[in-house]
Amino acid sequence: MAPTQPKAGKSPSKPKEPKDSDLKKQLLFLWTCHKVSDVNIDIPAVARHFGIKNKAAQMRYTRLKKKLDEMEASNEETHGKDKDTEDEGDTMSD
Repeated sequence: MAPTQPKAGKSPSKPKEPKDSDLKKQLLFLWTCHKVSDVNIDIPAVARHFGIKNKAAQMRYTRLKKKLDEMEASNEETHGKDKDTEDEGDTMSD
C-alpha cells in the first residue's frame, strides 16, 4: 500500500516528542545494552568525530558513565530492579 499524501493546504504533523521519563528509560536501556555487551568505546574515533582531543572525549565519557550509573542506581531504588523489564507503556516500536 502506498503512503498517503497529506491533504492540500495541510502541513504534515511533526513527530511527537517523547516525554522525559520515556527518554530516561530508553537511555538506561541503551546503557544496560552497552554494559552487558562488554563494548569497548573507541575514544580516538569519538574524539575525531567531535573534533576534540582524546583526553576531552575520555573525560566526557567518564562523566557520562558516572551520571548514568547514578541514574541507574536511583531508578533501581525507586522502582526495583525488575520494573524496567516490563514492556507496558513502551514507546519504542519493534
